[in-house]
Amino acid sequence: MNFGPLRAQQAILNASSLRINPTSKQAPPPQLHEEQVSRVVVQDSVEISEAGRQLAEGAIVSQSAKYFGTTQINDSLNRVLEGQSEEVSNAVYSMIQSNFIVDGTVTDESQRAVLLEMGVTQSKYIADHYMEGDKAKEFLETMNQIAGIASTRSTDPETGDISYTTPIDRPSGAPEDYVKLSEVMKQVDPQKYTAYMNDIKGGGNGLSQLLNFAQKVPQHPDWIEKYKERTGQNAELLNNTPLNNRFDKADTTSASAFMNSMQNLLKESSATQDSYMQNMRGFFRNLGVQIHNILK
Repeated sequence: MNFGPLRAQQAILNASSLRINPTSKQAPPPQLHEEQVSRVVVQDSVEISEAGRQLAEGAIVSQSAKYFGTTQINDSLNRVLEGQSEEVSNAVYSMIQSNFIVDGTVTDESQRAVLLEMGVTQSKYIADHYMEGDKAKEFLETMNQIAGIASTRSTDPETGDISYTTPIDRPSGAPEDYVKLSEVMKQVDPQKYTAYMNDIKGGGNGLSQLLNFAQKVPQHPDWIEKYKERTGQNAELLNNTPLNNRFDKADTTSASAFMNSMQNLLKESSATQDSYMQNMRGFFRNLGVQIHNILK
Protein backbone atom coordinates (compact mmCIF):
# COMPACT_ATOMS: atom_id res chain seq x y z
CA MET A 1 0.00 0.00 0.00
CA ASN A 2 1.46 3.39 -0.99
CA PHE A 3 1.20 5.94 1.81
CA GLY A 4 3.32 8.51 -0.02
CA PRO A 5 0.37 10.85 -0.46
CA LEU A 6 -0.32 10.71 3.27
CA ARG A 7 3.26 11.54 4.13
CA ALA A 8 3.07 14.48 1.75
CA GLN A 9 0.15 15.83 3.79
CA GLN A 10 -2.41 14.74 1.21
CA ALA A 11 -5.41 12.55 1.83
CA ILE A 12 -8.08 11.10 -0.38
CA LEU A 13 -11.30 11.17 1.59
CA ASN A 14 -14.15 8.94 0.60
CA ALA A 15 -16.89 10.90 2.37
CA SER A 16 -17.83 12.59 -0.89
CA SER A 17 -15.03 11.43 -3.20
CA LEU A 18 -13.17 14.61 -2.27
CA ARG A 19 -9.46 15.21 -2.74
CA ILE A 20 -7.98 17.39 -0.03
CA ASN A 21 -4.53 18.97 -0.16
CA PRO A 22 -3.80 20.86 3.07
CA THR A 23 -0.77 22.59 1.52
CA SER A 24 -2.92 24.33 -1.08
CA LYS A 25 -5.34 27.18 -0.63
CA GLN A 26 -8.43 25.92 1.06
CA ALA A 27 -11.60 25.92 -0.98
CA PRO A 28 -14.94 26.54 0.67
CA PRO A 29 -15.94 23.44 2.63
CA PRO A 30 -18.14 21.07 0.65
CA GLN A 31 -21.72 20.72 1.67
CA LEU A 32 -23.22 17.32 2.30
CA HIS A 33 -26.84 16.94 1.25
CA GLU A 34 -29.09 14.23 2.60
CA GLU A 35 -32.38 13.45 0.96
CA GLN A 36 -35.09 12.16 3.21
CA VAL A 37 -38.27 10.58 1.96
CA SER A 38 -41.31 11.21 4.06
CA ARG A 39 -43.71 8.31 4.20
CA VAL A 40 -47.26 8.43 5.48
CA VAL A 41 -48.95 5.11 6.07
CA VAL A 42 -52.72 5.13 6.39
CA GLN A 43 -54.39 1.96 7.52
CA ASP A 44 -58.10 1.28 7.33
CA SER A 45 -60.13 -1.76 8.22
CA VAL A 46 -62.79 -2.67 5.70
CA GLU A 47 -64.02 -5.90 4.21
CA ILE A 48 -64.11 -6.12 0.44
CA SER A 49 -64.52 -8.95 -2.00
CA GLU A 50 -61.57 -10.77 -3.56
CA ALA A 51 -62.31 -9.17 -6.94
CA GLY A 52 -62.67 -5.75 -5.35
CA ARG A 53 -59.42 -6.15 -3.45
CA GLN A 54 -57.52 -7.06 -6.60
CA LEU A 55 -58.97 -4.01 -8.36
CA ALA A 56 -57.89 -1.83 -5.43
CA GLU A 57 -54.38 -3.31 -5.48
CA GLY A 58 -54.04 -2.65 -9.18
CA ALA A 59 -55.35 0.89 -9.07
CA ILE A 60 -51.97 2.44 -8.31
CA VAL A 61 -48.46 1.42 -9.37
CA SER A 62 -46.02 3.39 -7.24
CA GLN A 63 -42.52 4.35 -8.27
CA SER A 64 -40.04 2.71 -5.90
CA ALA A 65 -37.00 4.51 -4.56
CA LYS A 66 -33.76 3.31 -6.13
CA TYR A 67 -31.62 1.16 -3.88
CA PHE A 68 -28.00 2.29 -3.95
CA GLY A 69 -26.25 -0.08 -1.55
CA THR A 70 -22.69 0.56 -2.70
CA THR A 71 -21.18 2.19 -5.76
CA GLN A 72 -20.45 -1.27 -7.17
CA ILE A 73 -24.01 -2.55 -6.61
CA ASN A 74 -25.49 0.65 -8.03
CA ASP A 75 -23.25 0.50 -11.11
CA SER A 76 -24.14 -3.16 -11.67
CA LEU A 77 -27.89 -2.50 -11.46
CA ASN A 78 -27.52 0.43 -13.85
CA ARG A 79 -25.67 -1.79 -16.34
CA VAL A 80 -28.11 -4.70 -16.30
CA LEU A 81 -31.18 -2.45 -16.41
CA GLU A 82 -29.85 -0.31 -19.25
CA GLY A 83 -32.29 -0.53 -22.13
CA GLN A 84 -34.98 -2.17 -20.03
CA SER A 85 -38.48 -0.76 -19.86
CA GLU A 86 -39.55 1.46 -17.01
CA GLU A 87 -41.79 -1.38 -15.79
CA VAL A 88 -38.89 -3.84 -15.44
CA SER A 89 -36.67 -1.29 -13.72
CA ASN A 90 -39.42 -0.33 -11.31
CA ALA A 91 -40.18 -4.00 -10.62
CA VAL A 92 -36.55 -4.63 -9.65
CA TYR A 93 -36.30 -1.70 -7.24
CA SER A 94 -39.75 -2.39 -5.82
CA MET A 95 -38.70 -6.00 -5.23
CA ILE A 96 -35.56 -4.88 -3.39
CA GLN A 97 -37.68 -2.61 -1.21
CA SER A 98 -40.47 -5.06 -0.47
CA ASN A 99 -38.53 -8.34 -0.30
CA PHE A 100 -34.86 -7.68 0.40
CA ILE A 101 -34.21 -4.47 2.37
CA VAL A 102 -37.63 -4.25 3.99
CA ASP A 103 -38.67 -1.48 6.35
CA GLY A 104 -39.47 -1.71 10.05
CA THR A 105 -43.12 -2.62 9.48
CA VAL A 106 -42.04 -6.24 8.89
CA THR A 107 -40.91 -7.28 12.35
CA ASP A 108 -41.31 -11.05 12.19
CA GLU A 109 -38.09 -12.90 11.29
CA SER A 110 -39.88 -15.80 9.61
CA GLN A 111 -41.92 -13.41 7.48
CA ARG A 112 -38.77 -11.56 6.40
CA ALA A 113 -37.19 -14.91 5.48
CA VAL A 114 -40.17 -15.84 3.29
CA LEU A 115 -40.15 -12.45 1.57
CA LEU A 116 -36.39 -12.63 0.95
CA GLU A 117 -36.64 -16.10 -0.60
CA MET A 118 -39.56 -14.93 -2.72
CA GLY A 119 -37.47 -11.98 -3.90
CA VAL A 120 -34.57 -14.22 -4.91
CA THR A 121 -37.01 -16.37 -6.90
CA GLN A 122 -38.69 -13.34 -8.48
CA SER A 123 -35.21 -12.21 -9.54
CA LYS A 124 -34.78 -15.49 -11.38
CA TYR A 125 -38.09 -14.93 -13.18
CA ILE A 126 -36.91 -11.50 -14.34
CA ALA A 127 -33.55 -12.88 -15.46
CA ASP A 128 -35.28 -15.70 -17.37
CA HIS A 129 -37.79 -13.51 -19.18
CA TYR A 130 -36.21 -10.06 -19.56
CA MET A 131 -32.46 -10.66 -19.75
CA GLU A 132 -30.00 -13.01 -21.34
CA GLY A 133 -26.33 -13.95 -21.33
CA ASP A 134 -23.90 -11.97 -19.23
CA LYS A 135 -26.53 -9.44 -18.15
CA ALA A 136 -28.75 -12.14 -16.69
CA LYS A 137 -25.76 -13.67 -14.89
CA GLU A 138 -24.60 -10.33 -13.47
CA PHE A 139 -28.13 -9.43 -12.41
CA LEU A 140 -28.55 -12.66 -10.42
CA GLU A 141 -25.09 -12.27 -8.83
CA THR A 142 -25.94 -8.73 -7.76
CA MET A 143 -29.33 -9.74 -6.38
CA ASN A 144 -27.69 -12.60 -4.46
CA GLN A 145 -25.24 -10.11 -2.97
CA ILE A 146 -28.14 -7.87 -1.90
CA ALA A 147 -29.74 -10.99 -0.38
CA GLY A 148 -26.51 -11.55 1.55
CA ILE A 149 -26.65 -7.97 2.82
CA ALA A 150 -30.30 -8.41 3.79
CA SER A 151 -29.43 -11.49 5.85
CA THR A 152 -27.11 -9.43 8.08
CA ARG A 153 -29.94 -7.20 9.27
CA SER A 154 -29.78 -6.23 12.94
CA THR A 155 -31.88 -3.92 15.09
CA ASP A 156 -30.58 -1.76 17.92
CA PRO A 157 -32.68 -2.76 20.96
CA GLU A 158 -32.48 0.76 22.43
CA THR A 159 -33.13 2.94 19.40
CA GLY A 160 -34.84 0.49 17.07
CA ASP A 161 -32.46 1.54 14.28
CA ILE A 162 -32.00 -1.09 11.56
CA SER A 163 -28.52 -1.70 10.18
CA TYR A 164 -26.90 -4.01 7.62
CA THR A 165 -23.37 -5.16 6.92
CA THR A 166 -22.36 -3.97 3.47
CA PRO A 167 -19.21 -4.33 1.37
CA ILE A 168 -16.76 -1.46 1.64
CA ASP A 169 -17.82 1.12 -0.91
CA ARG A 170 -15.14 1.97 -3.47
CA PRO A 171 -15.51 5.10 -5.61
CA SER A 172 -15.83 4.40 -9.33
CA GLY A 173 -12.39 3.69 -10.77
CA ALA A 174 -10.76 3.11 -7.38
CA PRO A 175 -8.25 0.21 -7.21
CA GLU A 176 -9.06 -3.10 -5.56
CA ASP A 177 -6.81 -2.26 -2.60
CA TYR A 178 -8.65 1.01 -1.94
CA VAL A 179 -8.76 1.95 1.74
CA LYS A 180 -11.79 3.77 3.11
CA LEU A 181 -10.23 5.91 5.80
CA SER A 182 -13.41 6.47 7.79
CA GLU A 183 -13.82 2.69 8.16
CA VAL A 184 -10.26 2.38 9.46
CA MET A 185 -11.06 5.10 11.98
CA LYS A 186 -14.27 3.33 12.98
CA GLN A 187 -12.33 0.14 13.72
CA VAL A 188 -9.29 1.52 15.57
CA ASP A 189 -10.61 4.71 17.17
CA PRO A 190 -14.40 4.49 17.73
CA GLN A 191 -14.42 7.62 19.88
CA LYS A 192 -12.84 9.74 17.15
CA TYR A 193 -15.19 8.15 14.61
CA THR A 194 -18.18 9.14 16.73
CA ALA A 195 -16.92 12.72 16.81
CA TYR A 196 -16.44 12.60 13.05
CA MET A 197 -20.00 11.37 12.47
CA ASN A 198 -21.47 13.85 14.95
CA ASP A 199 -19.74 16.68 13.09
CA ILE A 200 -21.34 15.55 9.83
CA LYS A 201 -24.76 15.11 11.45
CA GLY A 202 -24.42 18.61 12.91
CA GLY A 203 -23.95 20.16 9.48
CA GLY A 204 -20.15 19.99 9.28
CA ASN A 205 -18.08 17.92 6.89
CA GLY A 206 -15.86 15.91 9.27
CA LEU A 207 -12.80 16.69 7.18
CA SER A 208 -10.63 18.01 9.99
CA GLN A 209 -11.11 14.80 12.02
CA LEU A 210 -10.49 12.64 8.98
CA LEU A 211 -7.39 14.55 7.91
CA ASN A 212 -5.98 14.47 11.42
CA PHE A 213 -6.49 10.72 11.52
CA ALA A 214 -4.97 10.24 8.04
CA GLN A 215 -1.71 11.82 9.20
CA LYS A 216 -1.35 9.08 11.82
CA VAL A 217 -1.94 6.13 9.49
CA PRO A 218 1.61 5.78 8.06
CA GLN A 219 2.94 5.19 11.60
CA HIS A 220 0.42 2.38 12.18
CA PRO A 221 0.56 -0.19 9.34
CA ASP A 222 -1.23 -2.65 11.62
CA TRP A 223 -4.37 -0.52 11.27
CA ILE A 224 -4.46 -1.23 7.54
CA GLU A 225 -3.83 -4.94 8.10
CA LYS A 226 -6.78 -5.11 10.51
CA TYR A 227 -8.90 -3.21 8.02
CA LYS A 228 -8.02 -5.63 5.22
CA GLU A 229 -8.75 -8.61 7.43
CA ARG A 230 -12.13 -7.22 8.45
CA THR A 231 -13.17 -6.27 4.91
CA GLY A 232 -12.11 -9.71 3.69
CA GLN A 233 -14.28 -11.35 6.33
CA ASN A 234 -17.24 -9.18 5.37
CA ALA A 235 -16.81 -10.00 1.69
CA GLU A 236 -16.66 -13.71 2.50
CA LEU A 237 -19.81 -13.43 4.60
CA LEU A 238 -21.80 -11.53 1.99
CA ASN A 239 -20.69 -13.52 -1.04
CA ASN A 240 -20.99 -16.96 0.49
CA THR A 241 -24.05 -16.70 2.72
CA PRO A 242 -26.07 -19.87 2.13
CA LEU A 243 -29.75 -19.25 1.44
CA ASN A 244 -32.00 -22.25 1.78
CA ASN A 245 -34.72 -21.18 -0.61
CA ARG A 246 -38.02 -23.01 -0.23
CA PHE A 247 -39.01 -21.68 -3.67
CA ASP A 248 -36.05 -23.11 -5.60
CA LYS A 249 -38.37 -25.43 -7.52
CA ALA A 250 -40.75 -22.69 -8.61
CA ASP A 251 -41.74 -22.92 -12.28
CA THR A 252 -40.62 -19.71 -14.00
CA THR A 253 -41.47 -20.76 -17.56
CA SER A 254 -44.47 -18.42 -17.75
CA ALA A 255 -46.34 -15.88 -15.65
CA SER A 256 -49.23 -18.23 -14.91
CA ALA A 257 -46.93 -21.17 -14.13
CA PHE A 258 -44.86 -18.99 -11.79
CA MET A 259 -47.89 -17.60 -9.95
CA ASN A 260 -49.48 -21.02 -9.52
CA SER A 261 -46.29 -22.77 -8.42
CA MET A 262 -45.46 -20.03 -5.91
CA GLN A 263 -48.97 -20.28 -4.50
CA ASN A 264 -48.58 -24.05 -4.11
CA LEU A 265 -45.10 -23.76 -2.55
CA LEU A 266 -46.37 -21.16 -0.09
CA LYS A 267 -49.13 -23.54 0.99
CA GLU A 268 -46.65 -26.41 1.34
CA SER A 269 -44.46 -24.32 3.63
CA SER A 270 -47.48 -23.16 5.69
CA ALA A 271 -46.84 -19.57 4.64
CA THR A 272 -50.49 -18.84 4.09
CA GLN A 273 -50.70 -15.12 4.90
CA ASP A 274 -52.44 -13.27 2.08
CA SER A 275 -49.68 -10.65 2.17
CA TYR A 276 -47.44 -13.09 0.29
CA MET A 277 -49.85 -13.42 -2.61
CA GLN A 278 -50.34 -9.65 -2.53
CA ASN A 279 -46.57 -9.45 -2.95
CA MET A 280 -46.77 -11.73 -6.00
CA ARG A 281 -49.60 -9.71 -7.51
CA GLY A 282 -47.62 -6.52 -6.93
CA PHE A 283 -44.59 -8.08 -8.60
CA PHE A 284 -46.51 -8.83 -11.79
CA ARG A 285 -48.36 -5.52 -11.67
CA ASN A 286 -45.02 -3.66 -11.60
CA LEU A 287 -43.90 -5.67 -14.63
CA GLY A 288 -47.03 -4.58 -16.47
CA VAL A 289 -48.45 -8.12 -16.59
CA GLN A 290 -52.24 -8.22 -16.43
CA ILE A 291 -52.97 -10.06 -13.19
CA HIS A 292 -56.48 -11.24 -14.11
CA ASN A 293 -55.00 -13.02 -17.13
CA ILE A 294 -52.77 -15.24 -14.98
CA LEU A 295 -54.93 -15.87 -11.93
CA LYS A 296 -57.05 -18.97 -11.97
